[in-house]
Amino acid sequence: GLGATLLRDGLPHGVWFASYQYSKDYLSQIDGTSYPGKSSAFIPLFSGAFAAFAAWAVGYPFDVIKTRIQAAKEFNESKSVAQATREILAESNGRPFAALYRGFWLKIAKAVPASAVNFYVYESVVESLRVIGD
Repeated sequence: GLGATLLRDGLPHGVWFASYQYSKDYLSQIDGTSYPGKSSAFIPLFSGAFAAFAAWAVGYPFDVIKTRIQAAKEFNESKSVAQATREILAESNGRPFAALYRGFWLKIAKAVPASAVNFYVYESVVESLRVIGD
């Protein structure tokens, strides 16, 4: 699982932070403010939610593959990323998207609110520290 874990965590975390920043900047322009400090909680909450959706949309197939590899180890089997992917696709009955995104909406139901709150708290703490430092 290390290769699959790196694929699952590396690229999606880049997408998570980049999409958060993009969304925050875009919404700040629409709002006419320079977030943080001058806007409502909407910007970091929405941007955090958007970032989680984007990150998991990219990374979820790798999570499915990583889980398959880890489950195989429970049965003393060893699988590569390629072997696990081929196995999942072979079981997909011609529906690879459905196979690689099985359970996606449950992950989103957890990740979106957690990311929204995470970024809201982060921005609030940054702003509080900025005020204390002034």
